[in-house]
Amino acid sequence: MITKVDDSTPYLEVLKSFGIPSDAVIFVSSDIGVFARNSQKQGERFNPEDFITSLQQLVPNGTLVIPAYTDDLTDGSTFDYEKSKPTTGALSNKVLRRKDFSRTIDPLHSVLVWGKESQRFMDCEDESTFGPHSIFALLHQLDVYFIFIDIHIQECFTYIHYVEECKRVRYRRYYNYVINYLRGGEQHKIKTKFYSKRLGVISDIRRLHTQFEQDGDYSTIQYRGSKIDVLRSQLVFEKASVCIERGPALYTFSMVKFAKDFVKRYILRKKGIL
Repeated sequence: MITKVDDSTPYLEVLKSFGIPSDAVIFVSSDIGVFARNSQKQGERFNPEDFITSLQQLVPNGTLVIPAYTDDLTDGSTFDYEKSKPTTGALSNKVLRRKDFSRTIDPLHSVLVWGKESQRFMDCEDESTFGPHSIFALLHQLDVYFIFIDIHIQECFTYIHYVEECKRVRYRRYYNYVINYLRGGEQHKIKTKFYSKRLGVISDIRRLHTQFEQDGDYSTIQYRGSKIDVLRSQLVFEKASVCIERGPALYTFSMVKFAKDFVKRYILRKKGIL
């Protein structure tokens, strides 16, 4: 169901129209560059600090989670807990500089958390980044509200890989990394497991997205030319599990990509080029 909201409505009122409880856990994925440009077209200067505050005010008794992934790391890479910039966009990097958020410890898939359940997220620790004691397992347990702002789930929905690990899909496998972990001026090596794609595999959840749309699982608002979608984590787990067991598949395979992956992983890296 798509709801159109008047462009003059303040951010907070737009977000409140989803009916999200004040004590909920929300996980926000966004392209705020698009959102900012759309706001400017309406004659309003976009202030990211005000936007972050609006997200906090949406769940004053709850929890706000922002991804801060550095999932481009590979075996032997270095993760600096204080300084490694997230690969998850401008909002993540803005929040990283704030003192009222805490960053979880997973080198590949850390998140920035604020609010009631922050300590539970900070306590998450699992050798496998999508394992049963990871932040993704907690997202499932808490039945969080995933909020997508001007971004398609195909581009950002890492939670799906947690479902795939739970179901032990054959098109992904464990890769064992040793990461150089820097924190508080000290360095040590940690082992982590990444349940990642096999060579040639391309994640493809567009058909799952279409199913969500057809079944009315999204709550969607159109506002200032932007699109905001909301999904619940337990519903996603259930429907993604069905896809894994019965189809449609959550991946495709490409021989061209297989060749590129092989060269990158087994030739260029061994030569120290990557």
